Amino acid sequence: MRAVFYTGSRQPWAAVLGERPWALLPVGSRPLLTYWLELCVDLGITELQLILGQDAEHIELFCGNGEKWGLNINYSFIRPGDSPQEYLARDPARWRDGLLYLSGALFPRRLADFSSDRLKDLLPGACYTENGSPAFFVSDNPEMVDAFIRNGRCTCQSCLFPKQVGLDITLIHDISQYYDLNMTIVRSEMDRYLSSGYSFSDSAAIGYNVITPPSVSFNPPLAIGNDCRLGAICSVGPDVVISDHVLIDRQSELSESIILSDTYVGRNLEINGKIVAGNRIIDPADGSFVDIEDPWLVAHTQSKNYMRDFLRTVFGWECALFLVLIQLVPFILLYTVLRLRRLGVFIKKPVWGIGGKRIVTSCFVATDVVPSVLLMIFYGASLDRFPQLLSVLSGKLWLCGQVPKACGSDGFNEGNRYFPAVFTHSDAFAEIDRQMDALYYAHTRSLVTDLRILRQALFSRLLEVEVIAGIISDPV
Repeated sequence: MRAVFYTGSRQPWAAVLGERPWALLPVGSRPLLTYWLELCVDLGITELQLILGQDAEHIELFCGNGEKWGLNINYSFIRPGDSPQEYLARDPARWRDGLLYLSGALFPRRLADFSSDRLKDLLPGACYTENGSPAFFVSDNPEMVDAFIRNGRCTCQSCLFPKQVGLDITLIHDISQYYDLNMTIVRSEMDRYLSSGYSFSDSAAIGYNVITPPSVSFNPPLAIGNDCRLGAICSVGPDVVISDHVLIDRQSELSESIILSDTYVGRNLEINGKIVAGNRIIDPADGSFVDIEDPWLVAHTQSKNYMRDFLRTVFGWECALFLVLIQLVPFILLYTVLRLRRLGVFIKKPVWGIGGKRIVTSCFVATDVVPSVLLMIFYGASLDRFPQLLSVLSGKLWLCGQVPKACGSDGFNEGNRYFPAVFTHSDAFAEIDRQMDALYYAHTRSLVTDLRILRQALFSRLLEVEVIAGIISDPV
């Protein structure tokens, strides 16, 4: 018996949710497609043919070869103008041993009396159509399969309907229905499905690699996906669905909302009854939305982008060269006076540099914690960072980015999101959560962000010269 899934159809309602394919939109914090794959597992099917369309690369990247589900997945496309039934009709003998067919934004919802064993009662033949188009079909009867391929219908008169075995075939038609389905699942039906990670007995499911400070408040029911981070003093729930790779900054409150994958939610925000997709806040009642331009409120987290990092490199190198040229003479004169008066000295510290290479950089340490006029001028003009500027020119540090990490005994393994720099958010803005800041920067870095950090850092240091501290801080 084989399965054929068709994810290439267009779903107009999903367009407002961004570029993520509708098959990967979360239902109860897990992608819709995972419920289809688990249906294969429940029916004992191991061979799956996935028919792709637009955004095929995302579906293939997510499913891979199916090994995670114990499946063997192959991929194909249909010719323009062809229907999935025409694809099946090209080689009907291939499906003679049985066929499970799913198409459209279909959610196989488990009712209270669902059980995996009862699913096999559908194998004589079951079909669900909408507006004349088949959305769900299953049968291990060769004649039934042939009839389905020919006319798209189940011809069995005495076969069971899916609801008779506890399975409700729910087709999503609009954004309101998508929101309501998520709220229903998270409120009362999460225990009927595999959770995304760890689950509590009080209707809360939290995925793998989710970092939560002790001050975070959870108010079930809620579902959180994998690889998420919550800032301090956050409040999550009730009725919250958070998908994978989401950052919630400190002191934010979420309730009755869905946060889609790869989204950053800024600090001190209160989000209730909304869907958040990147920088877009959507009203689930009618699909109206607002795109927020300020990346400190809500924003897309971003993947690796070579052009963006190239521009940052060029900008950082040129700015560092400019700062070196105008600071060279003041640095030599002022640092000579500081040394003669024994007010401070540079010390060497090993840190992880660009690309995870061990480098040695210089950190200025004042010998007297009582501010003096010379020290205030030295810090205010950022002359204590002069040696790090030379590291930027030699390609060892970025000009703007994250606080460098001190080299420890462990190896370096965060190359894709580590951007050690001379000036950071810690220099630019007060009350920074360094770990959250590092994650935020890794996903939202851009030339505009660097300009903002540099402007704010230089301005802040000029006005806050009484603060005496080196750049090389404790590891984040």
